[in-house]
Amino acid sequence: MSKKRLRILLTNDDSHDSPLFHLAIEALREFGDLEIAVPATEQSWKGKSMTRYGALYAERVEIHGSPAWSVTGTPADCANLAIYNLLDERPDIVVSGINIGKNIGLGFVFASGTVGACIEANIAGIPGLALSQELTREDFIYWDEHRAFRDETSAILKQRVAELVPLVWHEFVEGHLDQSSTWNVNFPFSAAATPDIVRTRLGHTFYGECFRQRGDQYHFGLATAALDSSPGTDDKTLSDGHVSATLLDIRSFGQDIPD
Repeated sequence: MSKKRLRILLTNDDSHDSPLFHLAIEALREFGDLEIAVPATEQSWKGKSMTRYGALYAERVEIHGSPAWSVTGTPADCANLAIYNLLDERPDIVVSGINIGKNIGLGFVFASGTVGACIEANIAGIPGLALSQELTREDFIYWDEHRAFRDETSAILKQRVAELVPLVWHEFVEGHLDQSSTWNVNFPFSAAATPDIVRTRLGHTFYGECFRQRGDQYHFGLATAALDSSPGTDDKTLSDGHVSATLLDIRSFGQDIPD
């Protein structure tokens, strides 16, 4: 009897035109039957927010050769709507990403729409895998201005994803689908010759001012961030050229009662 293929729900916070999202589709097709529900527009920095007022719309589209749902909401909206309304069967796992830019440290993980979709899956009792790709500042600015990567960057990332996603899948997904927690995984841009997958802790990385004034308006523009690169942190592991993997377990969050 053939083994039943996994049901994988894929989403992100960068929307459907992200080249890293397309690479995720290519990589995940190997591991199961892929369902896609993705924000219709970019939803970065939305955390686990959900649409309380106003209607959501889900439109059938095709993304990188795969049928998908384009949802007028946040990543957490996409996860919840797909799990309970759009799919015929509950997914075995929710994968979010691959995010454009790293998601490291406490401050940024709480702000991350990529992570937020997986937390929504965990609330539903489904494991999550949040994938993010570190970029150079120049590549991130280029993406922000052009919604694309330069050819040389695309080639590097294509190879990186093809090599590392299967390793992460075998490490954290196969045999672990009974755990309704999330692995927050970050791929390094300047990788070591043979990058290791290192289990890390979230650094005490926090950001400062997020908005800048233009006339009588305020626009998002992150000014500063204090990075925690101490031993054992996700950021330190990335800077050493290795893959960081941090376990996020909402069922242990806030469970310690202080004296």
